[in-house]
Amino acid sequence: MRLVIDGYNLIHTVPELAFASENGQGREALMEALRLYRKKRPHKVKVVFDGGIEPGGAKDRLAGTPVSFSGAERSADDVIAALAAKEGNGITVVTSDRELAGRCRAHGAVVISSEEFGGRLLEVALGLPPTGEGGEDGWDFTTKKKGPAKRLPKTQRKKARRKGRL
Repeated sequence: MRLVIDGYNLIHTVPELAFASENGQGREALMEALRLYRKKRPHKVKVVFDGGIEPGGAKDRLAGTPVSFSGAERSADDVIAALAAKEGNGITVVTSDRELAGRCRAHGAVVISSEEFGGRLLEVALGLPPTGEGGEDGWDFTTKKKGPAKRLPKTQRKKARRKGRL
């Protein structure tokens, strides 16, 4: 799986990273968490940040992770949308920006919110057990039928599969 992350959006969404950002260490904290994440998950990760020294943008590696800076002429949203247009169905975009999410979905990319990914990132990076959405052990023991079976729409099933791989 290939992940493209809206860097500053993720930093300001995850409380632990936002705290580090207040101390001027947000980008470094994110890159360290991603370094630990990538040790345990073989996903290809690319982080896109706004700004940079060069007007047209620049590419670099921080903590072993590819990073792109959008430059003064473009926003990170435009860079991520261009990647989504180029690769379409092959990437998963991590952002909570609704406008960017809509642009990426239009090109076939799967979008996961920064809140969802941020929680999973910290669980994996810190070695915490995954939090379940069910009961204590994630299993509901009732046998009562709750109505006719309903299959989720294809886009939601696809998103759920990708989230399961995070």
